[in-house]
Amino acid sequence: MRSIRSFLVERLLFLNKKKINAGEYMEQRRVINSQPYELPVKLQSKYKISQDNRFPVDTYILKSASQADAKQILFIHGGGYVEQPLVWHWHSLHKLTQQLNSKVYVPVYPKAPNYQVMDAVLSVLSVYKHLLENGKPENIVIMGDSAGGGLSLAFAQYLSEQGLPQPGNIILLSPWLDITLSNPEIANMLDAEPMLDWETLVEAGKRYAGDLPGTHYLVSPIYGKLTNLGTITLFIGTHEFFLPDARKFRELASLKSVNIHYYEYPKMNHVFPVFPIPEAKKALKQIVDIIQR
Repeated sequence: MRSIRSFLVERLLFLNKKKINAGEYMEQRRVINSQPYELPVKLQSKYKISQDNRFPVDTYILKSASQADAKQILFIHGGGYVEQPLVWHWHSLHKLTQQLNSKVYVPVYPKAPNYQVMDAVLSVLSVYKHLLENGKPENIVIMGDSAGGGLSLAFAQYLSEQGLPQPGNIILLSPWLDITLSNPEIANMLDAEPMLDWETLVEAGKRYAGDLPGTHYLVSPIYGKLTNLGTITLFIGTHEFFLPDARKFRELASLKSVNIHYYEYPKMNHVFPVFPIPEAKKALKQIVDIIQR
């Protein structure tokens, strides 16, 4: 049984969902993303978020109240590779630091259509190398939601390709695993999806990929190598059209004898762990338990 709150949240998402002209939207994002991201002052004060200026990309830090360096988390936020962090990202990360002795790094990586995938990867790499200098790889967690989940997995694959140490855990929340969205089973999910717009995402994926083909692992990590990576955990809801690719990913991992933690929540919407619902509390506990093992 799903919670009443999750049902109400989903209804609200459906009511607020609007048809988007993908081309016009990309031009709007081009203008917005040409300006620096500004973290809302109220959030910065409420959650005691600091900014670390040593990196070439704006990077924000949240800390636990005590023993904040026990775990280092590199959080890569979602938003279709074109949107900046949302309020609920900061809320959910604050909850994470309340339950886990950790320091969370949030790089605001360059966004499409102004920038492409390698700009994002290299900006994240600068932060990851800092984490390696300040702790053991097994105590590092790479975590991301939606597009940030796709980038998290692609980044881990990139680390493997470059011969750099893997993090202990890779945690993916409703990850965007294939920017082409060409899985034929996605068509059956469109009516159940209360948040995402298929045409807009496909266009955003093309702008993010630049000259790379849509099946390159850096933009569609489902086509990349799944072996020799950190421990992978994946959360997905059955009311989102990333579900078919998540199931396909689970099958591919099984074929490669790669053990992953796979959590499929019935009737949950896209990135449900960041919403103020009981199911998100359960998912957060599972995330904390995995990181603390």
